[in-house]
Amino acid sequence: MVPATLTRYRVFSRVEAPPPGVRVLPVLADVGGRPGFDCGGFCKYCYFRGVDRRKARPFGCKNCPPGTVGCDYCGRSVWEDNGPFRPPQAVLQAVHMTIAMSGPPEDGTVEVSGGGDVSHYPWLRELIEALVDVLGFERVKLGYTSCKGFEDPEVVEELCDMGVDSVSVTVFAWDEDLRREWMNDPSPDVSLKAVEVFADRCSEVVAAAVVIPGVNDGEVLRRTCEELEALGVDAFLLMRLGTRKEHGIILGNDPVLDVEPHPVDEFKRLVTELHEEFDGLRVVGTPVWDPETGAPFALRSLGEGLKDLLPPVEVPFSLITGRIAAPMIEEVFRHVEGGENVDVVPVGKDIACLITEEDLKGLDPARLKRTVVIPGRALVHDGRAEELLKRDGFGRVVLRGPDRLTLDGEASCCLTKDEVLEFELEAFRELIQTVNLLGE
Repeated sequence: MVPATLTRYRVFSRVEAPPPGVRVLPVLADVGGRPGFDCGGFCKYCYFRGVDRRKARPFGCKNCPPGTVGCDYCGRSVWEDNGPFRPPQAVLQAVHMTIAMSGPPEDGTVEVSGGGDVSHYPWLRELIEALVDVLGFERVKLGYTSCKGFEDPEVVEELCDMGVDSVSVTVFAWDEDLRREWMNDPSPDVSLKAVEVFADRCSEVVAAAVVIPGVNDGEVLRRTCEELEALGVDAFLLMRLGTRKEHGIILGNDPVLDVEPHPVDEFKRLVTELHEEFDGLRVVGTPVWDPETGAPFALRSLGEGLKDLLPPVEVPFSLITGRIAAPMIEEVFRHVEGGENVDVVPVGKDIACLITEEDLKGLDPARLKRTVVIPGRALVHDGRAEELLKRDGFGRVVLRGPDRLTLDGEASCCLTKDEVLEFELEAFRELIQTVNLLGE
C-alpha cells in the first residue's frame, strides 16, 4: 500500500523542484584530528588501525579532474589524513566562510566533529562558546565521541549548559572491563557517566557499537540495551564488524582483527530481535537494517505501487553495486515498469561506495549491457572506470548513479519511514531519468 504522503510523486517532471528528502544537515565545524592519535589511542577494532599513510595513494573518484587520478577527497579525506587538531580560530573562520557562502542552517545547528574524538579536542569549551555567542548558533551537536577524553562528568554538564543538545557517542558495551580492553579507555567509569549526563541533558542522543562476535554481543549486548533504554537514549546503532578487504577495509591494513563478523542475515536477525525486545530504544543496524523504516531500500515495501511512483525504465542498463545491496535493488526494480531490463551486477565487496578499480577488474565486461551505471561514490576515476568496463572493445556508455540510493541505519536512525521513502524515491528517480536521458 502506498502511503498517502507519497502520492504527490505520481507524476515527475525534470523542471520541478526536488522533493524533500532527509533533514537539512547542520553546518560542520571540522576540528581535524587523526584516528589513533587524537582520540586517546586506537580501539582494537578500528578500521584505521594499521594504516600506513606513507603508502597512501589516491583511489580516484567522481571529484577528480578529467585527466588526473587524485583529489582532496580520494587522496586525503578517505585516508583521514586531517593532520592534528586545528586551533579554534581556524575552525571558526571556516565556519564563518560556510555561513557567508551558504547562509545559516534552518534549524540553527552546528556540528562539531573531525577525524579525532571531540572529547579530546583541547579547546572544545572555547569553540562551543564562540559558536554560540559569536556566530549565533542556537544548538550544538557533537559528532563522534567515545567520551574517553572527558576527565570529569562535570565537564559534560558545562558543555550542555553552553548549548550542546545532540551527541553521537560510541558505547561499545556497558561494561567497564570491555571498554578498557577493547576501546583503550583509561577511565571507563567516567566515560559511561558522561554518557549518562548526555542522555539526561540532550534532546537527541544516538549511541553506537561495533558488534564483535563473542565479545560484546549476546547477553553483554542485551545488558547494554537495557542501560541505554533506561537512560532514555533515542537510538542505538549496531555496526557490523569489518575486518577484511571484502568488508570495506581498503587502506592496505586488512585484516584488522582475526575475527569473522556476523553473517549478514544473522546480523539483521540480531537487530530485529533487539528492536522488538526493547520498546523504548530504537535499535538499528548498518549496513543492515532499520526495522522501523525498512531501510535500506524501504521502497521494497511498496510493491506494485512503485509503478505509479517511479518513471519507467526506457533504456536497458547494468547497475554495478555491492553484494549486500544487490538483491534488495533487484527487488525494487521488479516493481518498476521496464525494471526487467535492469541487470544488477554485484562485485565481491559488501559496500557499494567502497568499490575500487580492483573490483571493476574482477568483472567480466561481456556480462554488461550497452549502458553501465557505477555507484556515485565509487572510488574509481571516471576515465579509469570507462577503460576497465570497455576493455573487451565494446563501446559502452558508463554513467555514475546518485551518491546514495538508500540510507543505512546510521542515517535513518533519526528519520521516519516516510522521510526514508521520500529520499529513496528521489534517488531512484534520478537514477532512472539519468539513464533514460544519457544511456544508449
